[in-house]
Amino acid sequence: MGALSVAAVLIPFMNLQVFSLELGCWGLMIIGKPPFQGFSRMIFRFTSPQLALIGLSLTGLLACSPPEPETSTSTEPPATETPEDTTDTTDATEAEDSATALAPGRYCYGLDDGVLGGVLRLTVDDQQQVTGDGLFSIQNPAEGYFTSYVQKFEGTLDQGEVDLTLTTWIEYDQQESSETWQVTPTAVVQDADTRLDAIDCAEASLGFQDEDGLEAADLLDAPTVINTETLQFEPGTSQAVVENGVVRAERNRYLIRAEGGQQMLLSITAVENNAVFDVITPSGLILTRESTEAELFLPHTGEYQILVGGTRGNAGYRLSVEIPPL
Repeated sequence: MGALSVAAVLIPFMNLQVFSLELGCWGLMIIGKPPFQGFSRMIFRFTSPQLALIGLSLTGLLACSPPEPETSTSTEPPATETPEDTTDTTDATEAEDSATALAPGRYCYGLDDGVLGGVLRLTVDDQQQVTGDGLFSIQNPAEGYFTSYVQKFEGTLDQGEVDLTLTTWIEYDQQESSETWQVTPTAVVQDADTRLDAIDCAEASLGFQDEDGLEAADLLDAPTVINTETLQFEPGTSQAVVENGVVRAERNRYLIRAEGGQQMLLSITAVENNAVFDVITPSGLILTRESTEAELFLPHTGEYQILVGGTRGNAGYRLSVEIPPL
């Protein structure tokens, strides 16, 4: 029995004046008016035949199926999230790293602020070990003050920061210290007031070279072999004489300690006049090169190197070294 026939069966039994009728699969609602005046709650009593009709009517109502939920028939694949584009961030990070990282090689820096001036040379190896040297001068004309100093240093580089052990020769004094610098390819920051900017290494090296453009490292790298011994004076004396021979392409090196401000007197003779000497300061500067006689002022305290070599072939020689007391 359909929903409309339900209304036809129920209305006569209810003795209602029907005002409106609403039917649907989810329910049946009859809005009516009983014979007495005014609207009030209606209580119905049904006989068995009437209940049977109502049961049939309810069966018809229950037969109405609830609407099927809508299902999508689209064959389009589900949307996937687009990964966040991190290209710009990655590029920026790589650019920052490249700006601060030091690849193995030599880097040079300079400073001149009117009072402090100088250069640094810094070498980084594959293990991020750092070695280097520096030449500086300090001048204050108003105070009538002028001095200079030389530095050698070594340390380990980590994340743009290098912890260094420094040896400084200033006037006749030798000092040991530790410092931490911030280092990039473009600058070295030693402290809040001292920053050195990158310069050409050819320019930075001028102060370390002799008149022929050579450095101490050139003299030490050239020989195939360097034979080293320490030179000592006999007690109560200030002079030593060495008689020896040197093979072609090799060097004999004598190490001797002296104080800054002292003098060193040297002479060498050879049967064939084919022996010469070089002298290198503790700070790595060349005092003389390929000499047979020299009177040198010693600028720094520490261990001096005297290199003896032959100008042609093997050489037998007699070397005299004197350092008068102050």
